[in-house]
Amino acid sequence: MKTALFFTSFFLLSFTVSGQKKDQAELKEYFYDAEFFFAQEAYADALYDYIELYNNGFANNANINYCIGICYLNIPGQKDKAVPYLLEAVKNTSRKYKVGNFKQVSAPLDAYLYLGNAYRVNNMLSKAIETYSMYKEMTDNTEEIEYADQQIKASNTAIQFMDRPQKIIFTHLGDSVNGTSSNYKGVVSGDGRTLVYMNELPFYHAVYFSKYVNDHWSAPVNITPQIQSDGDQYVSDLSYNGTTLYLSKEDALNSDIYRSVFENGRWLKSVPVEGPNINTKYWESHASVSRDGKTMYFTSNRKGGYGNMDIYKSVLQDNGQWGDPVNVGNTINTSLNEDTPFITENDSIFFFSSQGHENMGGYDVFKSRLGPDGQWSVPENLQYPVNSTDDDLFYYPWQNDRIAYVSAIRPDGYGKEDLYAIQKEGDAPLAELIDSLLRTGEVTPAITEEDKTTVALVNTLPETRDEQPEMAKQIAQPDPVPPKVMELEPVYFAYDNFELSENGRNQLEKLFQLMTEFPVVRVKLIGHADAKGSAEYNLKLSEKRAETTKQYLVNKGIDPDKLKITGMGEKNFAAINSNPDGSDNAEGRQLNRRVEYEITGTDDSLLIIKMPEIPEKLKFSVN
Repeated sequence: MKTALFFTSFFLLSFTVSGQKKDQAELKEYFYDAEFFFAQEAYADALYDYIELYNNGFANNANINYCIGICYLNIPGQKDKAVPYLLEAVKNTSRKYKVGNFKQVSAPLDAYLYLGNAYRVNNMLSKAIETYSMYKEMTDNTEEIEYADQQIKASNTAIQFMDRPQKIIFTHLGDSVNGTSSNYKGVVSGDGRTLVYMNELPFYHAVYFSKYVNDHWSAPVNITPQIQSDGDQYVSDLSYNGTTLYLSKEDALNSDIYRSVFENGRWLKSVPVEGPNINTKYWESHASVSRDGKTMYFTSNRKGGYGNMDIYKSVLQDNGQWGDPVNVGNTINTSLNEDTPFITENDSIFFFSSQGHENMGGYDVFKSRLGPDGQWSVPENLQYPVNSTDDDLFYYPWQNDRIAYVSAIRPDGYGKEDLYAIQKEGDAPLAELIDSLLRTGEVTPAITEEDKTTVALVNTLPETRDEQPEMAKQIAQPDPVPPKVMELEPVYFAYDNFELSENGRNQLEKLFQLMTEFPVVRVKLIGHADAKGSAEYNLKLSEKRAETTKQYLVNKGIDPDKLKITGMGEKNFAAINSNPDGSDNAEGRQLNRRVEYEITGTDDSLLIIKMPEIPEKLKFSVN
């Protein structure tokens, strides 16, 4: 779902003047906004501003083309658009490049590296090798030469793997799970009937939950409010019996491992996993657990590893705490990055993604087998088409890798990342294969240390496949949660005034409660004025009204980063200011002296806002 909700008492009127030239001050504002978003790796936001510059006289500016190309390289489903911009960028490169300089017209030398990457991820491998080789002749930077050599090797490996693709089948999980936005990081319970995954919504990433019923996945439930995520928690793993969800909680500076337990029909608020040395000041980005729940594999960039991100192992102690982690060793970990480890149910095959083994490019998925001596074998690349020339992470094996769940951008998908099941060519169709695996009786959930409250229920699971669906629902099917309905009015102000009235404070109290209950919500406060006074004065007055409402919410404890303000002055009247005969209409002007709300970050499956209608006789018309 890729929609934002805008709640006002009238239709906001906005016009884009096609072809209107922007002055130098506006262009600088676009540039510095773009540079800010670019530095924050908010590439979609940065791209919008860079494109504005491109369309207003910067089409031949190598630096702007360079930045646009990098933005496209970091947006799933749009990486093919990077090539022409980076081709334009390499026409004018400089060793004296300055970041953040509005007057910069050339691109840095590493534009060639990014062009090589663009060729590689778009499977233009001969051109990629040629471009990386050209860059090696231009630079004396040892690290960048090593990087170029690595990418040349990866491109040659990709050519070999793509010439002999593995015989596997990708099955799209259907439109009940997948949509036009990205769906990724899918994890499945041991009985194959519970799916939890990430769904990209406007302004945040939601945690979704679905059940496998009658050979297909049901309409998902957004459980983000249940786990009380602020849109900053990402799925890592699901316990074998489907009652403990592992997540990573991330911000700009840190990532920690959390878990949420399913209890009394709902997912509880997520909390950090127990153990003094699991979460640290470093970046712990992913965790998965063994079938019995006693071993955790997680990734961290803490000191003492073989590279940047390494994989570690921790064993659950008798006191319920996770023990001191141990690096899994340099057979698995490399001098580069490893991530998203998973272990099969029989604890014998270890899957993970790595940049440092024999790759096709970016991260590739590898597997390693546990030998009789207790040591892991040299990792094997899963090759094409499981792996591609781009980053491939989060390969989730099910039933000892008879089926795996991945996210991918494929021709039969809906445009962005979709969830797929992978199986070997020659197997029965997916639904039949799942049925067959369930009939074996090998999917009875194991009793785990962390799920003692569900032991009695788990032990009563029937062994016959026909009885399992209903029992599985009892374990991990949350009760449907109806959307919350809230009646909310704009904040109205007295003439030439920006102080809050009692009714205004009451409306902001409602908004405060809403933002507390739904942490993912973001609010834009839009100030307005009536038609009396000069336009300049009314613009400033409307900004003060918006600032007053924001300050009230901040004083109540709302994070100011969740609030944006703007003043519209005399634009976008809700009601008439004067009668048809030209006389003053005080009632209409009162409805124009307001702050209204633009609420984003949720959808009408969770929240419905009802706003009062403007009386027909007072409605403003642009005609």
